[in-house]
Amino acid sequence: MQTLRIGRLARPLEDLLRVPDHAFGYPLLRPEGLTEEAQEALLGLCPSGAFFREGRTFGLDLARCVGCGRCALARPEAVGEMKRLEVAVTRKEDLVQRVDLERGTFLDPGPPPPPRPELALPTLAFREVSAGDTGLADSEVALAGNPFNDMGRFGFSVVASPRHADALLVTGPVSRNMAEALRRTYEAVPEPKGVVAVGNEAISGGVFAGSPEVVGGVDRVVPVDVYVPGDPPRPGAILFGLLLLAGRVRQRLVGGVLR
Repeated sequence: MQTLRIGRLARPLEDLLRVPDHAFGYPLLRPEGLTEEAQEALLGLCPSGAFFREGRTFGLDLARCVGCGRCALARPEAVGEMKRLEVAVTRKEDLVQRVDLERGTFLDPGPPPPPRPELALPTLAFREVSAGDTGLADSEVALAGNPFNDMGRFGFSVVASPRHADALLVTGPVSRNMAEALRRTYEAVPEPKGVVAVGNEAISGGVFAGSPEVVGGVDRVVPVDVYVPGDPPRPGAILFGLLLLAGRVRQRLVGGVLR
């Protein structure tokens, strides 16, 4: 009776893949607004160094963005927002937006590689490994299993042992103390197996990149199949990453732009 009174709490996937109106989405460069003045302002404004300039190319690395929204507030003519969470990719280069300043267009890196067909399983059990995470990405992974997100309805479950897992979900910038533990955990997962790097720290090291106590991104220790950007990524983005790993959705973020 209590269940009938409350109703079904799980939200449709379409709702989970939208960024709420009150929250900042992923930044999106606006080529027409990238004047010399705007470029200099963005390079000096970003606290994590996500913006860069290479010759006549100006870019934004989503794997280094902390999601503060300062760029969009200070320079709305040059930076907009992506209010969608279909941002998981199978190729790290697709997290980088590059604008050709002469033509005023985004550079297209070409079609991304498809997910591995051997991981297209009806159910997917994963073992989470916190390889030095601050706890932010770990909490979002936990939220993916709550009644609102309910990852179990998609066939995803958490297991205690890597020997019972189909994939690893790794968070954190991989501290030196966790590198060997991550490697051994990966080796314990039976084939075929996949790896999902969750959060910018797991992708690039995040704000800890360059620290002598940090190895860097997960792919410096074990091969990665799917990258989920965000600092931390929302549960909807994590669910999309798992669906991408299982081959149930197509990658939408190509060259840092939703296509």
